[in-house]
Amino acid sequence: MSPRVQRLRAEIASDLRVFQSKVEEIRGLPQLSGADRATFALAAVALHHAYGAIESALSRIARTIDDGLPEGPEWHQSLLQVMALAIDSVRPAVLSRETCAHLQRLLGFRHFFRHAYAIDWDGSRLDDLRTCALAALPLVSDDLAQFDKFLAEVGMA
Repeated sequence: MSPRVQRLRAEIASDLRVFQSKVEEIRGLPQLSGADRATFALAAVALHHAYGAIESALSRIARTIDDGLPEGPEWHQSLLQVMALAIDSVRPAVLSRETCAHLQRLLGFRHFFRHAYAIDWDGSRLDDLRTCALAALPLVSDDLAQFDKFLAEVGMA
């Protein structure tokens, strides 16, 4: 098997483990509506890092398989859209449309998190995002497992 493909598989698996651990952190938090600021902060950081781990995996795929990341100011959004497309003679879709929809919500939060400096956290919004992350967990895991099967097949050729 190609060392390049083996490395990509290992990196994606590592990114997925980080995503899974951050979502499990979020799962373990108490209800966020009415929680204290420290709990809000824990949830927000875990949501931010969870999405970051998946974006890292998708970026690795784009650089290694697709020959580069999307360009422009909206590249983060474009990356999700491209990963939901099958590219003839290159690769299958990495993400299902359903997975992509959940991840778009988490990307929106990550953008907000990175650019909001003095805010009061909304516990009900964080609870909603936790629900989104929990719903995304099995979808992302399944999608990346399917993509790993593709990489294993291609790597053998």
